[in-house]
Amino acid sequence: MKRDNDTATYIDPVCGMAISLESAVEEVTYKGRTYYFCAQVCREAFEADPERYPHTPKPPRDDSP
Repeated sequence: MKRDNDTATYIDPVCGMAISLESAVEEVTYKGRTYYFCAQVCREAFEADPERYPHTPKPPRDDSP
């Protein structure tokens, strides 16, 4: 049985927007990893200074006592 939610979600590293492969406007491979972007302006910002943007999501902080 195929589920409707089988589409992977990616985070645009520049603006933080969640996007699917179908909605990604641009993509760039940097250091062997492919990044997806919601808009050309986000791709351009990333390519201008890729080290400025985080390359791996940080785990959520657990602030519970």
